[in-house]
Amino acid sequence: MNRPRVPRLGRAAAFAAGALLLVLSFSSSAVAAERVTFRLLGSSPIYANAVDVHKASGGTVRVRPARYHYRITRPASAGSAAVVTEASGNCVDLSHYILTGRDYSVDLQTADDAPELASAPYREAAWLLWRSEDLIGSAADAGLEAGALQVAIWQLTGQARELDAPSSDVTLNARVSALRALAAGRSVPSALSVSVAGGDTCLDTAAAVTVAGTPGAVVDLAVATEPGAQPRATVSPQQVTIGADGLASASLRSSATGAVTVQATMSAPTLLRAAKLPGATTPQDQLLLRPGTLGAEATQSFIDCDLYLFAPGAPGATIPLAPAAPEAPNVPAAPAGPALAISLDSPGLAAPGGVAVHRLTVTNNGPHTARNLKVAQRVGTGVAPISARGPKGSRGKVGRSAAHWTLSSLKPGRSATLVLRVRVGRRMAGEVTRSTAALRGARSASATTAIVRKVGKTEQGF
Repeated sequence: MNRPRVPRLGRAAAFAAGALLLVLSFSSSAVAAERVTFRLLGSSPIYANAVDVHKASGGTVRVRPARYHYRITRPASAGSAAVVTEASGNCVDLSHYILTGRDYSVDLQTADDAPELASAPYREAAWLLWRSEDLIGSAADAGLEAGALQVAIWQLTGQARELDAPSSDVTLNARVSALRALAAGRSVPSALSVSVAGGDTCLDTAAAVTVAGTPGAVVDLAVATEPGAQPRATVSPQQVTIGADGLASASLRSSATGAVTVQATMSAPTLLRAAKLPGATTPQDQLLLRPGTLGAEATQSFIDCDLYLFAPGAPGATIPLAPAAPEAPNVPAAPAGPALAISLDSPGLAAPGGVAVHRLTVTNNGPHTARNLKVAQRVGTGVAPISARGPKGSRGKVGRSAAHWTLSSLKPGRSATLVLRVRVGRRMAGEVTRSTAALRGARSASATTAIVRKVGKTEQGF
């Protein structure tokens, strides 16, 4: 998804002898059958072994399944320049090939153009692609995970046979089976709504918030406020995960009377296919996810229930101005965030033998100036720090596998950016490296970088 940078080429998913399933950063204004230029940049991570994949059409193709990385160019139009986007994806075509460094014209299709994109197998393939970065990043063997994702996507898109042994590799097949089970019945998030229970709610009383949407979707919650205004209401927790029943719960409180609007947002990518032009034999067709978001909101009125009015016709009697809403479920309050926060902006891709640049941002969210901050960033095997620099008043130094900074002070509401340059080992081609940043009093941050290598026809079974 973080969600986030050698130039950012994108973060990606699987390789092999066919088309690719991509995650693209196209704007929401992109339309179906849009013609774009596609260039393969390389692949990473790559499964360690070449395997025979059983094709659905018969026969086998010998490949090393992996994640592919590429560049997409949308042509210039009246009043706007060409748009270049880096992305990643997986092969969905075992009968054709693609070459590194060559430009191809493709058409982007939606389910309106290709109804099979709305079928259950394609929805599951899209879910695997949507989760691929997290799955690969957390796997003990990134190459195995990328290879298994590729073979599973081939099965779901009708390229590989639906067998317990879709390839000649027992270890790979076992992970493919596990991924298929994980994706069964799932789809990328596509529905979202939010509601608040009851009528008017008393001040400092919790109103029950219900979020409905696609099971498994992660939804961010916030209270709408005017720019520069102090928040008078809170929603807790600020992030929920939609359960198997399609629902999640939170609570809303306000310390001032009036209407309060709670906003819900979530990632909601759209499945597309990049198809070769009519009559062309290259490149392989692609599936892709166009990133997007869905939003929903609901408004609740809060009143001061300590104010009373005399009931008509009953002198001396009092009644509340309005009934209080029922108490919300016992949702624990979200813990206050740390005063200090760090975020790590690492390149999604890097070239073997090249230089990659990491940017680490330290933010002081607390009410007081933070002093003598010690920040460290550790890099993965095969990557060597070259230089570490920061803003005026900071000191940086590098070691064999880490960089360290000292910030003399950081005022409330301010941020400092620290820059680390590293050299990528030439033998790292086709690997994935992870970097982790730490600061006492803040949650650690980590990111992965894929080290790309060129892809030839022979690696795709041709």
